[in-house]
Amino acid sequence: MNTNAIADEILAYLKTKHSRAYRNKSPKKPTYPYVVFRIDSGVPSYPSENRYINIDIYDSASKTSRAVENLADLIDGDGKREGAEPTGFNRRIIDTDDFNAFFELEQRQYVQSEELAGVQLINMRYVMQVFSK
Repeated sequence: MNTNAIADEILAYLKTKHSRAYRNKSPKKPTYPYVVFRIDSGVPSYPSENRYINIDIYDSASKTSRAVENLADLIDGDGKREGAEPTGFNRRIIDTDDFNAFFELEQRQYVQSEELAGVQLINMRYVMQVFSK
């Protein structure tokens, strides 16, 4: 599995939802709101390789939680409905010449600004199944 190729596809997709999306870490002084994703631990299982994808959405604590929740909703989408593509990341399939990747939301958590020194955060964790071609 080519982790960089998968990360490039994820980043490109996230940038269609929000222009300030980054892999692994944000710039030193980011403009809020912004999105950071990382590809975490994996478990090989035939015929796929399963990995966790964490998407963190940050916003200033001076803003209402509605803005960060709306951005999380936009990124996550509505899941796959019968006969329609999902509007967001949840249940999305990325199909390239080298692999297919399927994403499913495992958990979504709001972290209050008191725990993050003036920043509010929503963490979404997805299970990604990657099938090599």
